[in-house]
Amino acid sequence: NDADMIVDINGYFAPAGTGGLSLYPVTACRVVDTRPVIFKGEYTVDVAGSSCAPPKTAQAFVLNATVVPPGPLGFLSLWPDGQNQALVSTLNAYDGAVTSNLAIVPTSNGKIDAYGSDPTPLILDISSYFAP
Repeated sequence: NDADMIVDINGYFAPAGTGGLSLYPVTACRVVDTRPVIFKGEYTVDVAGSSCAPPKTAQAFVLNATVVPPGPLGFLSLWPDGQNQALVSTLNAYDGAVTSNLAIVPTSNGKIDAYGSDPTPLILDISSYFAP
């Protein structure tokens, strides 16, 4: 069937080289689960300070983001803490359904920021990280 599609590109993978990062898999771990609390707007997540405790040398996190919205959710964005909000969505749940998506989110301080356009609980699970 016909469909509209939007593709946002925010990085790329390159051959190993000087100054590059390596991917370190970890046992899947729940970084945050805001349920039953519902947030709207900006929310800061201290990934390095969570019980998952990825190392401070991590420069990006590989996360599964899940929303459990009580109604339509226009979009959820994830981006590095301390930077301007990303102008792209990490996921959309217009129909109000439980929705998840993989996200690779850079970090300079072990934290990331989330923005929900509409009220939703947020669940973030980490599966790996990038570091030197």
